[in-house]
This record gives sequence, C-alpha cells and structure tokens, in this order.
Amino acid sequence: MQRIIAGGTGFIGRYLIKRWLDQGIRIAVISRSRERVHKQFGDTVKALSWADVDSLKHDKLNDTEVIINLTGANIGDKRWSNKRKQEILTSRLQATETLSQLCAALGDHSPPLFNASAVGTYGLQKTQPDSLPPALDETTPIDFTEWNDFVSEVGRQWEQATDYAKAHGVRVINLRFGVVLGPNGGALKKLELPFKCCIGGPIASGQQPFPWIHLDDIARAIEFLLTHKDIVGPVNFVAPQAINQKQFATALGQALHRPCHLPTPAFMLKLGFGQMAEELLLHGQHVVPSLLTQQGFQFQYPTINAALADIYPG
Repeated sequence: MQRIIAGGTGFIGRYLIKRWLDQGIRIAVISRSRERVHKQFGDTVKALSWADVDSLKHDKLNDTEVIINLTGANIGDKRWSNKRKQEILTSRLQATETLSQLCAALGDHSPPLFNASAVGTYGLQKTQPDSLPPALDETTPIDFTEWNDFVSEVGRQWEQATDYAKAHGVRVINLRFGVVLGPNGGALKKLELPFKCCIGGPIASGQQPFPWIHLDDIARAIEFLLTHKDIVGPVNFVAPQAINQKQFATALGQALHRPCHLPTPAFMLKLGFGQMAEELLLHGQHVVPSLLTQQGFQFQYPTINAALADIYPG
C-alpha cells in the first residue's frame, strides 16, 4: 500500500514522509516542483506534479491507503497584502478542489481524503482576563457573522472545497490543526528567536488562547484515523492541555533556560504585521480534541512541558 501526500515538502509533510519511509511504507508526493521533491527525498518517494493528478483517475488507486492534502501557502510567513491573501486562499482551494474531483471520479475505488484545515475556522474568540473563553469542539456550530476575519473565511472555503468529494461518498477528514510544534522548523523557529536572544516574553497580554499540538501526535493521530474508519468530517488536531499564550511563553522560556520577562506590545505587532498580527498573534481559539479523546486516542505529548522537553532535550 502507498500513501499519497500533496504538499509533502512542508514542515508537516517532511516529518510524515520520513516517519513512514522508516516504517517501509511507499510514498508518492504531489508537488508543484518535482525537482524540489527529488532534492529533499531523492528516489525514496515517487514524485508527481499536479499535471499528473488527472491521470490518476485511470489508475483506480486500489493500492493507495489515503490521500493527505497539506498544500497551502504559509499563512504566517509575511504581512497580508491583498495579493498575499489571494495567494493563501487560492493555493488551498485549487489543490483541494483538484483532489476532491479526483476522489469523486474514482467513486468506490477512492481512498479517503485527509485534507488540512485549521482551528482558525472557528473564528476569533474574545480574550478574557485570567481565564480561557468557552471551549470549542467538533460539534460547535461555526458562526461566521460574529467576526469578519480572514482566517475563518479561509477555513470555511477550504473545508467547503471538500464537499464535492463528500457528496460522492468519499470519506473525508478535515484536519483542523492548531499551532504545530516540532524541532527544526514550523512555528517554533520564529517563536524561539527572542528567547534565544534573552528578550523573550508573552505576546501582548498573553491571555489569548494558544491551541497547539506536537508534530509526533499529528502523525500518530493520522495513523489512528486510518484504522478508525467510522470517523468522518472535522477533527481537531490540538493537545488536550488548553493554555494561553503567556503559559506557552513561560514554558518555552523554561525549556530554553531563558528568561520570560519582556512582553511584546500589541501596538508594535499591529504596526509591523497589521491584520495578520490581530488574527494570528493577538487572538486565538480555545479548542479541545473531543473527537480524538472520545474515540480513545492517547496523546504522546498531552502537556506543553512534555512537548517542549522532547523538542529541547536537556
């Protein structure tokens, strides 16, 4: 059996591919650049371009266990100009629509489609002093009228792009990722920098929710979902320990053996990053992994201290 990963050259994709190659699983990677795939993985994976996807309709994919779509421009990579917003949205929708149509065309032969999404789909929650806002899980109705924010609009359209496959009987999982923590990249690469310079601290008040998950638990949860075939729809990929940004900053400082005393003022973030700072840094969502825990999934890293101790040993 093989697993097909679209967007496999990113932070999550690289981790999954290495893990599964070590387990002897065959991997095919769909990418805009075959050269980039070969540069990262050599001949250990099968490299496909997006132009190759249409031909997969004739292959039936009977030997494919799952299609995992992680494609999308990095939402926190740079300031959101109108052009950048369009890139963020289009990169997600085009890939998802293409794979949704592929799975629908395969019909009964289609493998399940595990499509990336994000906890930002729930919208922004108002920060509450000294407590987290109400918890959000997979049963929470999403009200897109409460906040006119970009991240929830991206999430809504991203998940809607899988509806075509769902309507044709394909098993679809919408992977609602929190902040992904792991070594050598991802969000921590930027978040750890001020701490390493001994100027770390919480972002603004630090009261905003900080939904997170260890990279290893992402891989394990995906493997769990492959064997629990009755689970469909949105699944929250967040750790069970709900924390705010200040608690995260404190834990990160301890893991790095650095002080955590200098908050970053909100006005500086707004000045530098505009709307992106408002939605990604100064607000958050209190999200819980109800579906995974109810189905019996055991997190390897349920607490932020355990996660950071693994990422920064010693």
